[in-house]
Amino acid sequence: MKKSMKMLIICVLLISLVLNANYAFASAGSESAPQSTVRIGYVESEEYGSFTQLLLCIALEFAEQGSIDSSFAEKYKDVNYEEKFVIGDTRKLWEDICDANVSGAGYVFVRDAFYNLDEMDEEEQKTVLTSDVDIMLSMGTGSGVYLAQNKTGYKFMNMFAADPIESGIVKSTTERFDDRSFALVDTTPYIRQLDAGYKFLGFKKLGVVYEDSEDAYIYSAIPTIEAKAEQYGFEVVYEHVDEPVNDEDYEKYYSELKAAYRSLAAKGIDCLLVTISSIEYEDKMQELLDDCIIPSNIKTLAQDELIPVANGVLFGVTLTDCPESATHMVKQIRRYAEEGVPFDKLDMVCETTPKIGVNYTTARRIGFDISFKDLLMVDYIYRNDKED
Repeated sequence: MKKSMKMLIICVLLISLVLNANYAFASAGSESAPQSTVRIGYVESEEYGSFTQLLLCIALEFAEQGSIDSSFAEKYKDVNYEEKFVIGDTRKLWEDICDANVSGAGYVFVRDAFYNLDEMDEEEQKTVLTSDVDIMLSMGTGSGVYLAQNKTGYKFMNMFAADPIESGIVKSTTERFDDRSFALVDTTPYIRQLDAGYKFLGFKKLGVVYEDSEDAYIYSAIPTIEAKAEQYGFEVVYEHVDEPVNDEDYEKYYSELKAAYRSLAAKGIDCLLVTISSIEYEDKMQELLDDCIIPSNIKTLAQDELIPVANGVLFGVTLTDCPESATHMVKQIRRYAEEGVPFDKLDMVCETTPKIGVNYTTARRIGFDISFKDLLMVDYIYRNDKED
């Protein structure tokens, strides 16, 4: 009897050990496995080609990892990242991403959770705050500030804010204002841009046109311009032009922009910084430059990456690298969704490799001689057909 009792106790202990081991294994495994399907939405401040590019790269990164159907990657495999996307491309891209959702992959891109704040009135914008998603991908300063200032039931990841810290989307490169916020942070893009521009172009008097508003002050990088002017000793001259609110404003906008350029030329600038703005580069950039900037042999530096350079601006440096940024973003999403890393502990800093572009046609027109040494530093050389 005693022997039977001992055997029973041993069996119970063994069963208990096995159950505890299985429980411990399951608990450990739960940290690296998705707790549930992560629903993803998208909101942008306005339609902007670079937003579309980055969204595409994020989708391609998910496709490479099997979370979006491979047919999507096949459809977009020949996209040229140097080309500017046009109005409406982002919504069509989002629909294609949603069509390629893979069942059981752990991520769902929600078709109805697509928003463009610029196309919505104040009442319509409130629907963004109540969207049924877990993570909202946010593009642009405006959408990041909107989500940061208005409490939502979901977390958001902001990209392409000119200065997410200065604009109040996040507190610092590592700190948030709450545990639902995330912003892609590059602390040196405009610094790199102005450093390279100053060394390459050697200007002494820089002309800058931007809207006289708090938002434009931030996304035009005026604090960085002022800091670099003090560091290098060049002078800065400003003009203010209101950005267009609707399509009817564009004619007035371009007229005022030309007047601002003429005013800066008359003040003796030797370089114009073409700031991030509403200029339709393909249609209007060359016309704006031809009015007085190129005839006055004034050098030009693009703030908005390389698309202005392809359309007549002399020199530009990339602020972002979409594939690099997308890899970083998807890695952080997967760390949160699959590894259990707290959302407010995800890495927000991503400093991408800059690339330099030069418009050789414009250089010849203004008599700017590019040395062979400088040409070796250039990643992209553009020529256009609008040369006199």
